[in-house]
Amino acid sequence: MQRVDVQVVFDGPPPHAVVRERIQASVSAVAERLLLGRPLDAALQLQPRLAETFVGVLERVITGYTVASAAADIGAVTVVVVRLKPVGNLIGETSVRVDLRGVPARLHALVTVLLQPAVEQIRLLPAGLPVAADWAYPLLEEQTRGIIERGLAGYTAAVALHAAPAAVIEAAVRARDTRLIRNVGVRFRSTTMPNLLLDQHAPAVASLSAFLQGVPVAFAAEQTDALERLLTDDLRAYPPVRQYHMVATAALQVGETTFVTVVADSMTYHANVEAQLNIGAGAPGPAVLMRAGRFVAPGVDAFLELRLVPNTLSFEWDLGGSVALGYSTVVGVNYTVPTSAVTVWTSIGLTPDLTVRGAWNATDQSIEAALRYRLNAFLAWEVVGVPGQLWVRLVSSL
Repeated sequence: MQRVDVQVVFDGPPPHAVVRERIQASVSAVAERLLLGRPLDAALQLQPRLAETFVGVLERVITGYTVASAAADIGAVTVVVVRLKPVGNLIGETSVRVDLRGVPARLHALVTVLLQPAVEQIRLLPAGLPVAADWAYPLLEEQTRGIIERGLAGYTAAVALHAAPAAVIEAAVRARDTRLIRNVGVRFRSTTMPNLLLDQHAPAVASLSAFLQGVPVAFAAEQTDALERLLTDDLRAYPPVRQYHMVATAALQVGETTFVTVVADSMTYHANVEAQLNIGAGAPGPAVLMRAGRFVAPGVDAFLELRLVPNTLSFEWDLGGSVALGYSTVVGVNYTVPTSAVTVWTSIGLTPDLTVRGAWNATDQSIEAALRYRLNAFLAWEVVGVPGQLWVRLVSSL
């Protein structure tokens, strides 16, 4: 006999595929031990006692089932058909209890939603399995653990299946990965408010973000959008945001040290102060730029801009306005009162830290372009260019 093919047939509802695979492997092992490699005449002699042999072996290995019949078509390739009948009560409807004590309380609602499809799958795992087939419980518990790990990146679960008196699967969710968020930093970005005003709220924002500590990095990276929405909702309820009519949104840079960048802008007034140091041959001297304005409509503002040159203690002042075209693009116009110059400009944010700016002076027909990279909440570098000249500008936001 060269090969033994085994078919397992169930009376009644079949168990889950992972249980069927284990039963198939057990029946195949018994059949191959009995028949594989035997001469055909010796195998034919075993055929009358085949069912009895299967009963004696399998009912010790796969408790919860009895062998109703076993038949073999003996040949070079022998086909064995075993029909199994469940013994005792079968598991029907199963309840799933998920313990989220290993997950930050602020994430319970999010995790519950993410696990809902998994819970529906887990509930069906034991259906049709005999209560007495306790050997299959670890298989279903491992299957449950895998479903949860696929549904929650970075998390796993301690799982226990209880079949009596009522079928219950208990899953205690906990972090699986060793890469966890251990520190949370806070940074502010604003085009309408000085950092000196925003920075005093850093401890409060750090407190709002404290629930991120201990969260697996893989989970936070996969659910960045959802976590940003949670933090943005918390910021909207923060009293100063409501009191001063501000719009505040959160952006996450996920890692073992995670940074929460709060983009905060006033819907009524705006003000900012910059110190500029230009470096390069023929570059302009240092300057302090102060701007204050008021929004006259959503995304539309009018402003006054003062430019102080410390070297000569001279200053210029502009009147201007701007219009926001979407989240990261602004176009505007400045009128320099002392020189009657008109400048049209635009600013495009490529990322929260990278901005492209262009300005066209319609009076003297000159153009200036700049690429700004923000190093942190206070410092930024700019590469500034005009026709035939290029220099570097260090910008400090106060």
